[in-house]
Amino acid sequence: MVTRPHEVPIRLFQNRPELAAELLTKTVGETVPDYIRAESGSEALTDCDPIELNCDNVSVFRDRFGRAVFAIITEVQRSEDDRKHYSWPMYLTILRKRLQCPVRLLVICTDTATAAWAAKPIHIGPRDFILLPDVIGPAQLLKSTESRLPHEAAELLILEAAVSEQGPRAESIAHALGRRLNELSDPERRKCAGWAWRLLSHEACKVLEAYMSLTYQEYLDSPAGQLELRGEKRGEKRGEKRGEIKALLKLLGLRGIAVPAETRARIEGCTDSDLIDRWFTRAATASDIDEVFD
Repeated sequence: MVTRPHEVPIRLFQNRPELAAELLTKTVGETVPDYIRAESGSEALTDCDPIELNCDNVSVFRDRFGRAVFAIITEVQRSEDDRKHYSWPMYLTILRKRLQCPVRLLVICTDTATAAWAAKPIHIGPRDFILLPDVIGPAQLLKSTESRLPHEAAELLILEAAVSEQGPRAESIAHALGRRLNELSDPERRKCAGWAWRLLSHEACKVLEAYMSLTYQEYLDSPAGQLELRGEKRGEKRGEKRGEIKALLKLLGLRGIAVPAETRARIEGCTDSDLIDRWFTRAATASDIDEVFD
């Protein structure tokens, strides 16, 4: 299910795709090819295979001729999930094929245990064919932002809010963020504050409001706030659909009903929640897969 601590960091990378490259160079210490501009790419990584694959975010970096010179897939990981050891390599190879350029995987982890898990090498199979994700955990994010430009510092502080526990640390982040937000233009200020308000504790939100000329509720009632809410609802619906599909496939497996590849592709590609619900109801009593789809 899509949650605010997961969705808000993704919005940061969608809003300014250069953030992925800045984290790789300034936090991880890697180098990236020269580029003229960066853009957000489609997070849908479906190739000719009808199974839907979606990462969290794609940043594409292009030269002055518009050619892609490299790309970064960013994943926000809040817990260990060994299934990612199979989907992450697919993300990279599909996007590399599509863009015809190098692709890296940047994993933002919200706790140290998840960061340690994500940093483990993924052995694909052939010798030396190993995926080493670039991982940033709380220890890397919780660094001083004083030397950064205002927009860079604000983004890092919002990411810190996503990985920090509630309490004094969150209020300290709110104070630092409030100071940085006052250095931004008013539209950027409001947008960043809107993201932060959805992550911080009630006490920290009050701290941030003291630096702003409006409250969180006033922001939600504004056109920018309404736009953010609509985006959040779309994300929640996508997450709900994926959960319904996963539940249907699990039910079929528990009942011992074989699901051919073409049928699985049909289920996983369905975007109609009512239809998925009808299939789920039929699957509870069906004796074979044909009865589910009749």
